[in-house]
Amino acid sequence: MQYSIRAFFKGVTPLAVALSLLPATLFARNNQQKTEPSLLQRRDAVAIHRQNKDTVVVHSPKRDTVIVRQLEESRITSVAKPSPTLQSAPVQVVDRSTIERLGVQELHEAVKNLAGVNIRDYGGIGGIKTVSIRSLGAQHTAVSYDGIAVSDIQSGQVDIGRFSLDNVDMITLSIGQSDEIFKSARMFASAGTLDITSSRPVFGDCGTNVTARMKAGSFGTYNPSLLLEQRLGSRWALGANADWVTSKGDYPFIIDNGRESELLLRKNSDVNTLRAEINLWGSIGASGKFSLKASGLSGERGLPGSVILYNQDAFERLWDKNGFVQASYNTALGEKWDLNGVLKYNYSRSKYYDESQRYPLGFVEDLYTQKEYYGSIATRFKPAKGVELTFAQDLFYNTLDASIPECPFPERMNSLTTLAGKYQGSSVTVVASLTNTYISEKVHKGDPAPDRNNLSPALSISWKPFKATNLRVRASYKRGFRAPTFNDLYYLRVGNTNLKPERADQYNLGLTWSGTLGKEESGWLSATLDGYYNNVEDKIVARPTLFIWKMMNIGKVRIAGADLSVTSSVRLGNDHNLILSTNASYQHAVDISDPESKTWRHQIPYTPRISGATNLAWSNPWLNLSYIISFVGDKYSLPLNVERNLIKGYAEHTISAYRDFRIHGVFLRLQGEMINFTNKMYDIIQYYPMPGRNFRLTLKIKI
Repeated sequence: MQYSIRAFFKGVTPLAVALSLLPATLFARNNQQKTEPSLLQRRDAVAIHRQNKDTVVVHSPKRDTVIVRQLEESRITSVAKPSPTLQSAPVQVVDRSTIERLGVQELHEAVKNLAGVNIRDYGGIGGIKTVSIRSLGAQHTAVSYDGIAVSDIQSGQVDIGRFSLDNVDMITLSIGQSDEIFKSARMFASAGTLDITSSRPVFGDCGTNVTARMKAGSFGTYNPSLLLEQRLGSRWALGANADWVTSKGDYPFIIDNGRESELLLRKNSDVNTLRAEINLWGSIGASGKFSLKASGLSGERGLPGSVILYNQDAFERLWDKNGFVQASYNTALGEKWDLNGVLKYNYSRSKYYDESQRYPLGFVEDLYTQKEYYGSIATRFKPAKGVELTFAQDLFYNTLDASIPECPFPERMNSLTTLAGKYQGSSVTVVASLTNTYISEKVHKGDPAPDRNNLSPALSISWKPFKATNLRVRASYKRGFRAPTFNDLYYLRVGNTNLKPERADQYNLGLTWSGTLGKEESGWLSATLDGYYNNVEDKIVARPTLFIWKMMNIGKVRIAGADLSVTSSVRLGNDHNLILSTNASYQHAVDISDPESKTWRHQIPYTPRISGATNLAWSNPWLNLSYIISFVGDKYSLPLNVERNLIKGYAEHTISAYRDFRIHGVFLRLQGEMINFTNKMYDIIQYYPMPGRNFRLTLKIKI
């Protein structure tokens, strides 16, 4: 089970992460406050700040609204996060206040606390981390950054470990079709979406913001970062940020051969990555909002591979380069019409190197290059109160080049068209959409895959049966699909150009409730419970033929499960607050491809029956404390559920503490974390050991 670029073509590729841009959430800052304002304190509320004839950024609860104006009395409103209890389909949100409360410093650490999510983690700071929702697989999970999809046409998976959490304002997980319908057509086609929303600058009397962070941790890990924001007149703002991640990654682990245990050191797991980004925001005309972003990433990392029979030899290396430029424009066309357009170019290049006697020259060096040209236009019409109609058209063109002789140099043209509508009344919300996907390809060697066409409908309903309570009943259906990747279609002799898209029918029925605990100021409670059934047809799997393995549409999976999420906040006096959040998931995901097979009705690989997480946070005037326990039940690495393929379950415990200071107008935060403090030895991917007990210290300075 070697980890290599050649294995990427089979579905496990390190990805060149494309960051994207669209309007996002902003933070309001009051210079008179002793600490930064909390989104939790401003939950779904409007924070009003008075300034004398100063330039400010005005925000509405719409994700895409940013207006810079000169006002005598200015109102700055925080973007209201989507409420999980009001949505007609399952939605989970981790906002900035929750990120700070959890004490997490990495994106995947925040995501793994969501219900119904499985993260494949190959270990260490440089290991690949992909997201699967409700056992559907990472290829069915769309990842977007500020509303625009991040994609990898080669493998169909997105490595979320390549994102920095420092400048993230909100993480939203939508399963099925969310209530937000004014978006690109690309975001309608997937079974679920993980949307990463970045922060935007808010200026006070000073037109310049400077934020510096320094993170240091176990295994020689260092991560400095710098953010600069500058106001340009009354209508424009500029932001630039960069961070550097370096780590030896040589963490110890224990391997057990059944008779004795041995302490070993993870080798060839170092990482060295530089990320940089420049943003320009501004207003054009009375209602136009313009955004421009340029982003780049350059990194090198070792690939330690799997640990089998004490094999510690690893010489594989991977170099990644990624860059993109993106522009977005949003405007109102009268009182009832809105228009949004996006253009994007993305470039990714990977170089893989390995030394081994199995190669004729004793080594191999492969180069892979991906390019994407993307454009989207969406319109919204509001004919009456509570009614929205949208139309979205996306076009994107992808290419893949490789240095290996067998590469057919495929090209793909993809067209997506979406019609959607929403009605939102006092007690009923109805959302419906229909997305058509058309794919055409050509190759420079061999035969291309035939043209493919797919329709993806979705319908969701939320009903409030009693006016006196916040109880809601919701039901939803969506047909998602995932197109075959270039790996599936063209990888050497394994690829199959006759593959059809995977189809996933998703059914969901749930209850949501939110309310106060006693007096309104004493606290609040919110809870969601969803039961679901997923039917996956034409699943793409590798099956042996007479002489070789071949990708085929013969897989069938039935998935039944339930997700529970509960969050409660209790105020203990004026300066003390306790927040308890917990989620639990049950997933019965079985293979029903072949009744004659030994794997008939076995749990599919890497899908635990039970999983969940609990977090307890205590905020007070002296120190903010957080305790997280995440647990994952037993799972199997292969379709055959036998003892040799068993990956034992585990529970990971993490504690975090931070203190805020303000010295001469400079904001300081000192934070410490102890991750996996019980020193649990476990694998998420079989034979890829995870780090044991480790520490992290963070210093943040904001001027």
